[in-house]
Amino acid sequence: MRRRFVATCNPGLEDVTAWEVEEELEASVEEIRQGRGRVIFEAPDRETLLSRVYSLRSVHSIALILGESTVRLSKSGLDDIYDAAYRSGAHLLIPLGASFAVRATRIGEGHDYTSLDVARYTADAIARAYEEHYGSPPLVRLNSPSIVIYAEVDGDRYRVGALLAGEQSLHRRGYRVYDHPAALKSTIAYAMLRLAQARDGSTILDPMCGGGTVAIEAALLFERSRILCVDRSKRYIRGAIMNALASRTANRIEFYVHDSTQLDEIIEPGTVDYAVSNPPYGIKLGNPWEVRRLYEEFLPSLRRVMRTGGRAAIITADPYYFAKAARSAGFRIAHTRRVRHGDLWTAVFVLEA
Repeated sequence: MRRRFVATCNPGLEDVTAWEVEEELEASVEEIRQGRGRVIFEAPDRETLLSRVYSLRSVHSIALILGESTVRLSKSGLDDIYDAAYRSGAHLLIPLGASFAVRATRIGEGHDYTSLDVARYTADAIARAYEEHYGSPPLVRLNSPSIVIYAEVDGDRYRVGALLAGEQSLHRRGYRVYDHPAALKSTIAYAMLRLAQARDGSTILDPMCGGGTVAIEAALLFERSRILCVDRSKRYIRGAIMNALASRTANRIEFYVHDSTQLDEIIEPGTVDYAVSNPPYGIKLGNPWEVRRLYEEFLPSLRRVMRTGGRAAIITADPYYFAKAARSAGFRIAHTRRVRHGDLWTAVFVLEA
């Protein structure tokens, strides 16, 4: 039996999530909601599905879709939500005596109601269906509920379902014991490795590794690759080693305290196959002139250590100047896209040496 699901991810990386669910869950993608961080797909409903969901690297959450309906954007849309939730059968997932809560979101503009309204009307409808079925009202618990119901309004579409892996986002990897002040989300790190087309057995470099997220994701993904983690901050390298130890990948990663503008002092020129990195101020901008000077000095250094034809995926919040500096350093821009990281829209560049 095949069931329908919705996967959430970083907006801008929906195609990467679509590739992954197709590969790992034997899924057929029904719809990619570009820029909204949503992928709708069908997959076999098997006993191994939940364990496979926990192994996904680009996904924040996956919900089994129980009900779906067109809703109005006006206040009357709340009646549409109530009716769809009541008919969804979501109450049957809540065992007698168990608690539940609804986690809701609203995507798009023009709605006359909020995500809190979506959650309230969904919860009220499910509670009514539950009471009619069991003869007693359910226990609603906002903190640590037994069952988490997922609800979203995406434009004029409403979906209600059940979160497969609980309410904690899957991007929160258990290995992050040291939290870098400008840490890259692990889901984005994984996606950038995919966008760079990194392969097992290759040499992969993060020249400004911070807390080591890219290097650790690469080590978890590839078994035979040489992985280099470089940062000029001793404190950040210590944190990266702590995270690598927690992920049990420390013996697979080489750590270096070194300036990324002089990479050829520690790495033989022309030997790096892939580079993936979130440079300082790539997510949270400081002085823009410092950022631009960094690009001017770092990118030529990176180009010297990369082999001809090698690829780099770099995230930046200053795409115009980054593109100019990348071309000046001798890179060809193979691909670029907008990716939302937290509250900021950034750009991911894929460069070819």
